[in-house]
Amino acid sequence: MRWQWLKWTVATVAVVSIVSVGMKQLSCQATKPVKPATNQLVWVWWEAEKPTVTNFPPAERNPFAPQNEREAAVLSEGRWIGITGRYEQTPFLEYEVTVPQTSDYHFFVRKFWKHGPFRWKFDDQPWQEVPFEVSLLDSEELRTFIVANWIYAGQVHLTAGKHRLRIEQTTAEGAAAYDCFLLINRLWIPKGKLKPGERTQTAVVGWCPFDPDADNFSPSPIDLRSLNEKFAGEKGFITVKGDQFVHSKTGEPVRFWGVNAGPDIVRLPKPFVDYLARHLAKLGVNIVRVHGSVWRSENMRQVDTDYLDKLFYFIAAMKRQGIYTGLSVYFPLWLRLSEQRDGFAGYKDQHPFALLFFNRDFQEIYKGWWRTLLTTPNPYTGVPLKDEPAVAYVELVNEDSYLFWTFNYDAVPAPQMELLEREFGEWLERKYGSLDNALKAWNGRKHQRDDFAQKRVGFLHLWEIFNQRDKRCQDTAEFLAKHQRDFFEATVKFIKGELGYKGLVVCSNWITADERTLGPLDKWSNLVGDFMDRHGYFGGTHKGERAGWAISVGDLYSDLSALTLPAKDPSFSLPVMDICYNSKPSIISEINWTPPNRFRAEFPVLCAAYGALQGSDGFFFFALSGPFWQRTLSKFAIQTPTVMGQFPACALIYRKGLIKVADTIVKVEARLADLFALKGVPVRAPINLDELRAKDIPAGGRAKTEQIQALDPLAFFVGRVILNISEQGGTSEIADLSRFIDRGKQTVVSATGELVWDYGRGVVLLKSPMAQGAVGFLGKIGRIELPDATIEFNGEYGSVLVVAMDDRPIRTSRKILVQVVTEEQNNGWQVERQGDLFRIVQLGSAPLLVQNFSGTLTFRRPDAARLRVTALNANGYPLKVLGSAKQISLAPDVLYYLVTQ
Repeated sequence: MRWQWLKWTVATVAVVSIVSVGMKQLSCQATKPVKPATNQLVWVWWEAEKPTVTNFPPAERNPFAPQNEREAAVLSEGRWIGITGRYEQTPFLEYEVTVPQTSDYHFFVRKFWKHGPFRWKFDDQPWQEVPFEVSLLDSEELRTFIVANWIYAGQVHLTAGKHRLRIEQTTAEGAAAYDCFLLINRLWIPKGKLKPGERTQTAVVGWCPFDPDADNFSPSPIDLRSLNEKFAGEKGFITVKGDQFVHSKTGEPVRFWGVNAGPDIVRLPKPFVDYLARHLAKLGVNIVRVHGSVWRSENMRQVDTDYLDKLFYFIAAMKRQGIYTGLSVYFPLWLRLSEQRDGFAGYKDQHPFALLFFNRDFQEIYKGWWRTLLTTPNPYTGVPLKDEPAVAYVELVNEDSYLFWTFNYDAVPAPQMELLEREFGEWLERKYGSLDNALKAWNGRKHQRDDFAQKRVGFLHLWEIFNQRDKRCQDTAEFLAKHQRDFFEATVKFIKGELGYKGLVVCSNWITADERTLGPLDKWSNLVGDFMDRHGYFGGTHKGERAGWAISVGDLYSDLSALTLPAKDPSFSLPVMDICYNSKPSIISEINWTPPNRFRAEFPVLCAAYGALQGSDGFFFFALSGPFWQRTLSKFAIQTPTVMGQFPACALIYRKGLIKVADTIVKVEARLADLFALKGVPVRAPINLDELRAKDIPAGGRAKTEQIQALDPLAFFVGRVILNISEQGGTSEIADLSRFIDRGKQTVVSATGELVWDYGRGVVLLKSPMAQGAVGFLGKIGRIELPDATIEFNGEYGSVLVVAMDDRPIRTSRKILVQVVTEEQNNGWQVERQGDLFRIVQLGSAPLLVQNFSGTLTFRRPDAARLRVTALNANGYPLKVLGSAKQISLAPDVLYYLVTQ
């Protein structure tokens, strides 16, 4: 559909905290409204289950009716209207709606997920369509797979008085359900069944609600919009200089503090995209990785032009707020191929793992996506993306590699594998002169897929390759690494040369079946790109039918903090452990501490602090779920108090380098020939998977890796770790880590002295001149002495950060942000102990709750008594002046404090 919208400024669309004039719905018709004053918020709400005319089935035949009181409590007035199956007639609903004031109105619909695309109109106005692929603005679950979501249907001009609304389903069959509708003359944050201005009443002992209003973006003392350029690309394209990203016009270095956005976010209506862009910039975000396919769902050979238009607007809106975009458009999990439908022999509704690396026909389809995406002029800027400095980079392939477990004869059908087997045979003939000579070099080792008459050579399983490591294993690994690198090299040339794209290209971001022997080969294949990328997820156990993407009643899980991990597992791995390959910039384009997990407050702090220490160049938090703060936890929640709520201080620390970059403490020089010989390297690349991809690793698949000597993982928390891969190799260097790592005391101190990790007690301390604080199990320490402040924390777990905002040391700063958070959970969340795990009994509902605590923060400055402390609300606006900084009493419901001179 084409969204109809008005040209709202961000400041205008965001204003919702004004006096409302609402009409309480008593029947299918609104009561006579009070005439509103000019510029007041005007809204009309009515129940979907009370139409004047309909052919939907009666309530007792509603297939999605609530089955108990808890489910009914999710819905407005406890009911909704629904239909399913094949329709004999077009299902429709009609309502009589009284509008109090002539105006342009936003029309919101609360319905059952994306099911039931429909069209709507008031009176004799033109129809407006809502397609299946509509963005969901919130989500509340009745039961598994039955959810209620607000969607934005468009805008309409209505005069004061009575109007008739007609809704018609636009498909011949399927599910549809509607709960309620809203007309409103301002942009609005949906909050479940709450009407504009209403709030959920909570009374959970020990917890307080986190439920911010929409932001009107008036001046805020902690608004970080000024950290960004006036518009993304103002200082030129992003380019690479040494191991840093820089602006091409000025040469200034830049680090990226980013988020991920999927197609649902891109498809948001334009006013919501504008709001989101301004909101992200305020929190310190300067890049968004757009992660989603661009082809039509019914025809992968064609680009979805409707989505492309939405993407163009999204990029332009982010650009206006100084936010760059990275483009990730291909992931094998987004496609299922079948021979009959798609023409690729052997596929039976399977994901095309590895196919892009060798199938020429599929590569041409793939190139077509990029050609359309990069060369079509953006109607909102007039510039094609190939010439758009605000598009910082493009990514060739997401999470796929020849050297990961999904490269096997079950995942890649035999007719397709035969294409690659022939290329392997040709490569061996070039290397050995003949296949017979290759067989001799392999001491006669054969494979059941070998067919020398057809010049095809079969592929050993990856487990055999990294465990047995004989000559055939070595040749197979070398061929796969070189073939993958050749694909990347050719595609970079296509993107930059043939299409003329002027930004950066990154190859991929995946792991391998063995991080020490195959991992370096995969990274070597990626070195033809401009920088390196990887993904990382952290959390405890999470088991359940939908655990890969959702949190459900009955799931089993465990809470896990990274801060005590070394004491439990000396060979631990964390996503923030960054290896710098061949002095190229390095980002982590997906990262999360996934719920359910109590201990998420450490997540953004570790990224900011140790990312700065290691010289990492970008963090991309996965993933946005909408334009506003989340009101309940989801599997990949980031728009919550513990994560994005900590962005202001963390973005300042990371982007401004308030923690110094450490010197290199480990440098490994690897000779390429040794890697092809599967000798591996002593540096283990971190492997941190979410549940969705962890299932691709076969049972026992990593048995061999732990037998190889590896670098102490605590080295990453001392300083920089570099791995150089070259033809000639060189001398490796490792600093004396005993100066920084004390296993007796269970502490590791950074080479800069600015970070101290006490993994015995589970606390990290920040001690730089401009950024200080503590995160973790603060209650175990009690009184925490920092260089310029003292924290006393009466609670189990939390984060307290003190950050100078004016480029001065904290001891002389005139503007300081204090940021405090503990734990979060849904309202009504219930679990029960089941062995070493917890079983989810109730998911709960909105709003999110933050755990209470008590504590004090004392500044040890001579002028502490003259520093004024102001408590700020969740949007960064003053609540009240608390007094001086000589001693600040920390309140459980205050996330931010401003300390000024």
